[in-house]
Amino acid sequence: MNRVIVLGPGPDTAGGIGVMMGHLARTASDHSRLAFVESGGAPGSLAQRLRAFGRAMVTCWAPVGDGTVYHVNLASKGSTWRKLVLTSLLRVRRRPYVLHLHGGGYADFFKNLNGVMSALVRSMFRSASAVVVLGELWRQFVSAELGVAAWRLHVIPNAVPGPAALPNPKATPTVLFTGKVTRAKGIVDLLQAWGSLPDHVRTHLVLAGDLNDPDGHITRLLKTTPDVTTTGWLNGDQLTQELARASILVLPSHVENLPLSLLDGMAWGLAPVVTDVGSVSDVIADGDSGWVVPVGAPRELANALELLLGDTVRREAIAQAARSRWEEQYDIAHYRRRLEDVYRQARTG
Repeated sequence: MNRVIVLGPGPDTAGGIGVMMGHLARTASDHSRLAFVESGGAPGSLAQRLRAFGRAMVTCWAPVGDGTVYHVNLASKGSTWRKLVLTSLLRVRRRPYVLHLHGGGYADFFKNLNGVMSALVRSMFRSASAVVVLGELWRQFVSAELGVAAWRLHVIPNAVPGPAALPNPKATPTVLFTGKVTRAKGIVDLLQAWGSLPDHVRTHLVLAGDLNDPDGHITRLLKTTPDVTTTGWLNGDQLTQELARASILVLPSHVENLPLSLLDGMAWGLAPVVTDVGSVSDVIADGDSGWVVPVGAPRELANALELLLGDTVRREAIAQAARSRWEEQYDIAHYRRRLEDVYRQARTG
């Protein structure tokens, strides 16, 4: 059995990568054994993060067995600078690594780099034995902007677990948002849309996640918008309870890669209302397995919510199509097998 060393946020740490690695850690394989090494990006004091980064550097340099592959999770900003150091050590030691690109804002991040830094990032990508991206948009970006050969590129969407059977449909539909409650997630647009709905249509909106509101605008909107509950951060069991109670998943983000909250909603048979960002269009067929609205468009968002809240038959049809799509493509049961193919390529060069 070959060893895979996964560098980045540890399983079930804060953020999408940590959640995704938690799902991965709970998969099983007869072909590889995963070891997760925190690389310094998880929440904690500066001293804790520096110690984690130091341990990751030692892991990249220390002796390892034949056939070991490094799985390097990558986002923008600090994640990229840390991974440049770690992958440089791997390159000196002639060890194969797989870059796994997660960051939804990576194209803008790369565009703003100076010439030297952009050259270093390109070199890191081109030297990888394989590069994993979450959708076709990112395949095109990595190929065109970073110069990665097509045969090294793999599209592997995120995946999540889900219930074997769905709860019974609700007589009164609840709308659920999960994630950080921030402007970037489209919360201002959502609250404006929700507040504009007719009283006889509007039901109950749940915002499940930490509030990040430096200018206080979201807080002020929450005080004046009816029929909204905020939960703060939820653990896995608490989030499951909210998913089981909901009927519609709303995610009006301004920037995403492939949001796990969308896949969670699909797995639980919720009807998605989402913006066309990142790889969302790879997942959702507008009007079939979800409803896609423009970014920053509260009126269109309100129209989509009003339609689904008022039409039970259509809402349940979209929810079922979303669940079927999850079963076919985004169930965590398929995820490990797809990564195994990439690890195999990395080992053989």
